[in-house]
Amino acid sequence: MNELNHSGEIYLEFQVVGHSQRVTAIDAKTGMEATVIGPSKATKEHMTNLAVKKLKRRISLESN
Repeated sequence: MNELNHSGEIYLEFQVVGHSQRVTAIDAKTGMEATVIGPSKATKEHMTNLAVKKLKRRISLESN
């Protein structure tokens, strides 16, 4: 599966603890997860993009 062509449902989980936030992206089809951690001041959009890119990369690597 090419990471740029991945289409499907992705669930996102956000957790803020102190000055940090953790975002987990979960692929609905495969159940694979990718997590990123960043400052709590980072935008939701930025953190979402990072987590989704990381997840797509993982899916791409594991499907080869």
